[in-house]
Amino acid sequence: MASIAAAETIRTRVEHALAAEQIDLTSEHGRVRAGELIDESIRAFKSQQLAGEGDLAGEETLEGLRRELRDELIGLGAIAEQMLSDDEAQEWMINAPRRIFRDTGERIERVTTIAFADDRQLRAFLERLLEKVEGKRLDRITPRVEARLPDGSRITAAIPPVSSNGHPICSIRRFRLGASSLDELQQLGFLSGQAADFLAACVRAGKNIVVSGRVSSGKTTLLNALGKEIDTQERVVVCESSAELQLPRVLPNCVGYEARPGSTDGLPAVTLEDLVSDALRMNPDRIIVGECRGPETMALLWSFATGHAGMTSIHGQSAEHALKNLVRFALTGGARIEPDQALDWIRELDVVVHCDRPRDFSEGNFRPRRIDEIVEVTGVEGNRPTLNPLFEGQGAQLRWLGVRPRFAAELANAGYQAAA
Repeated sequence: MASIAAAETIRTRVEHALAAEQIDLTSEHGRVRAGELIDESIRAFKSQQLAGEGDLAGEETLEGLRRELRDELIGLGAIAEQMLSDDEAQEWMINAPRRIFRDTGERIERVTTIAFADDRQLRAFLERLLEKVEGKRLDRITPRVEARLPDGSRITAAIPPVSSNGHPICSIRRFRLGASSLDELQQLGFLSGQAADFLAACVRAGKNIVVSGRVSSGKTTLLNALGKEIDTQERVVVCESSAELQLPRVLPNCVGYEARPGSTDGLPAVTLEDLVSDALRMNPDRIIVGECRGPETMALLWSFATGHAGMTSIHGQSAEHALKNLVRFALTGGARIEPDQALDWIRELDVVVHCDRPRDFSEGNFRPRRIDEIVEVTGVEGNRPTLNPLFEGQGAQLRWLGVRPRFAAELANAGYQAAA
């Protein structure tokens, strides 16, 4: 019992010292300092023992505790740094202590060089990451969590019984496609030069653009690249459920809003719908919603109808499917509207750009992200939106079809000359 009490005393001292100095265990300097604090705490404990104070613990017990603390604090910090500094990794998926996968954007692969000793160590790793996020925790009261880490990565985690496979689970999305502009995306084969010029002109002309696609198809990266084509004189408001777009940092007259879920200690939620409504009062020329997936959709469509230009992304299997999802999400709002009324709001949109990532899981095969469709929204017939395809091909092979969109004159004013 004495050794257990001694271990708790030393562990508490180390934890308090780390907190007091705000040690970042994901940095090399932070891990070195943590090692020093562990050694200092154990030396201080030994001095107390010699003075006849405190609990008793043998040398072997203290050395065991030293190794345990170094493994738990420094070792977990090194794992976090390895994950968060990997330039190729766009997403980490932890399914169990020894079942870890990495998505590079070209393939999903199992990683055997990173492993946790057991569920306890994996859970300690998650708790360490969440220490950097104010108001977030993972415990019996809140067995699931979604949060944005300081480097912009988004972590989604859960523990049993919410995690039904019996282990803590986690996904860390890094939102890295290796590009931040249309030119860089073109170099990666995500789209052609013709398509890049067309989309840049659509942005300059103030067209309402929807970027659609499946999970990890490049929607956020493309939306960010399109946003950088906005004229620096424009007033832009960005609304996101989790801040991922770089625009508030690169556009001079741009501000960003981030939603907040309700907390267990009584803090009320700030929803994306609330933020889009507030954005209308911020004198915007353009409103950008990182992703529509609920009641905020109606608020965004309303902003389009009142003369504000804007962009958003949405999940969908195709351009048409994405527009149907917009209608479904608009109906989740508090406004009492019928499905045909919601469908009519689709007329406020101008262009849908559909991104894809081929579903090919054969060994060693690349799965590059790309644009598959660029279509004009021309109206609504019956219960379906009518679309005018403007390009054919995929990715770097996208070619202008020669069909003039209804806003061709506005594109010309924005400096766009369509290819013959």
